[in-house]
Amino acid sequence: MFTLRMDAFDAYKLYIALKNHFTSATYDYFKYNGAVRASRQSFDTRKDKYFFHKLSKRKDIKDFLVSLFVYGKKDLWIGDVLRNEETEKLYQEWQRIRQSLTYVFMSDLEKFNDNLVSSFVVEDGQHPHALKLLLRNEIHIETFIIMNDLLRFVPTWNKNITEKVVWPEIRQKCKKYHPFLEYDLDKCRKIVVDRFELKM
Repeated sequence: MFTLRMDAFDAYKLYIALKNHFTSATYDYFKYNGAVRASRQSFDTRKDKYFFHKLSKRKDIKDFLVSLFVYGKKDLWIGDVLRNEETEKLYQEWQRIRQSLTYVFMSDLEKFNDNLVSSFVVEDGQHPHALKLLLRNEIHIETFIIMNDLLRFVPTWNKNITEKVVWPEIRQKCKKYHPFLEYDLDKCRKIVVDRFELKM
């Protein structure tokens, strides 16, 4: 199937849309279908437009940018995206996880307590074990999102975790990343049930 390649202005609009999605509490990439207020005239006066010309030559622009907003720095600047070898490594890691998500998920489950529920209990307002695993990069954000889809622990954490900086930021990133994450929920549920001998 023939698809039109993006030009630099299209790449710029996609970058702005995804950046807004991951950094703004109100903008939703899916709700607005990636639409942003941007004019070609103002774009042509930007000093960094060269980077968007370079970005537009990629075939995988959307996936590339999503991976960087999830795995990279929050204040991602387009110049850093294309001049930094680290960003390509992050993208490759994101692709690897996406392509082997079932295996990654199963491996991550081994890090939780054998009494699975205890990994998600908030004691004295402190971070639960599951959140500590994520913060220490011992489990992947994808696993964390899947587990919330299965256990729905976020509302309870919102009420019971007392610190108001780290957890809200993680919660927001998970919420923004969730629509981009494709996986088989029933398959993951069976994996969890079998691993922890649960009834779900």
